[in-house]
Amino acid sequence: MTKVLVLGGRFGGLTAAYNAKRLLGSKAEVKLMNQDRFTYFRPALPHVAIGVRDVEELRIDLASAMPERGISFAQGKVEKIDAESRIVYYKKPDGGMGEEEYDYLMVGIGAHLGTELIKGWDQFGYSVCEPEFAVKLRDRLKDFKGGHITIGSGPFYQGKNPKPKVPENFVPQADSACEGPVFEMSLMLHGYFTRKGMWDKVKITVYSPGEYLSDLSPASRKAVAEIYKGLGIELVHNFRLKELREKEIVDEKGNKLESDLSILLPPYTGNPALKASTKDLVDDGGFIPTDLNMQSIKYDNIYAVGDSNALTVPKLGYLAVQTGRIAAQHLAKRLGVNTKVESYYPTIVCVADNPLEGYAVSVKDDTWYGGQVSVAQPAAVNHLKKELFTKYFMWTKGDMVLEKFLGSW
Repeated sequence: MTKVLVLGGRFGGLTAAYNAKRLLGSKAEVKLMNQDRFTYFRPALPHVAIGVRDVEELRIDLASAMPERGISFAQGKVEKIDAESRIVYYKKPDGGMGEEEYDYLMVGIGAHLGTELIKGWDQFGYSVCEPEFAVKLRDRLKDFKGGHITIGSGPFYQGKNPKPKVPENFVPQADSACEGPVFEMSLMLHGYFTRKGMWDKVKITVYSPGEYLSDLSPASRKAVAEIYKGLGIELVHNFRLKELREKEIVDEKGNKLESDLSILLPPYTGNPALKASTKDLVDDGGFIPTDLNMQSIKYDNIYAVGDSNALTVPKLGYLAVQTGRIAAQHLAKRLGVNTKVESYYPTIVCVADNPLEGYAVSVKDDTWYGGQVSVAQPAAVNHLKKELFTKYFMWTKGDMVLEKFLGSW
């Protein structure tokens, strides 16, 4: 039987696996491999940091969720892909090495959080990109007595060659992988410290390695700048973070910002497992170039979804789900299933939530790709949408079958 192997259990990988099984049924064996047994609804990790959710609420057990849908599950950390031999080499939970063969491969293991690129990260760095990071930040915020807080993103080490085989405007060059969590966290902290009666004791500075929120239209960026101005939040552009210190952060040019608490989206680089794989599978940044069907430009039996794909800029959940769905549809059609393959069209879709103040900013914007849609709307109903989206994800165990409809709310 045809074997479809999916690597990664986040938005892209889960969407690819669920859709592949739904479309292919008994035509193929679908197997998902993930480094950990559990996956998490990551858009709600900032909520953990401010104490309105627990990590356990956001956890899905892949070892049970996958077999329930007829998908096999294997726990293992991918070490490399031999694209010519069609073998994935991985490390088992017990430390031993394993090999997994495939007929078709869907790669969704994401990018790499390059914390090692920031000097002082282990001592002074905080984030919400992983469950353990969010818990660490929650505990730090509980004890924070006031002072300077910096929130920003490290540089995005994007590949440039070879390019994906798609319209050039679909893959803009980005300074940051995704600044949505930075915007959301800055709003949340206003609500957090206001509720504690401490806002007057806190000074927040938001920084960016380029122009902040450059993936949005000038009108939307101006609106965000006005929000920050009203809240007393300072905004600093072109600050490429290099080092964290006890009382300050430093960029590559030696510029400094006062910081008693340093929160960041770490630098994004290509996944080490992909960099160690067959060389012509990836670009010079360690991402997989594809066409609009998410099919590798070099190996037609390999698809890339989510952050692993060189096409997805920024590294955004909405794009990960879209790529996972298209990859599964295209593969199913190749294997004889009468199904429509959707057209990929990149759009920034996200919701920056502020639960302690009862509103969220809903963003839908395609101007970075040459479109005309630009919406950035703060409203109480957007907070409700984020809550319902979280419940939906957990209820379906990550099966985003209705996502294309939810994205147009």
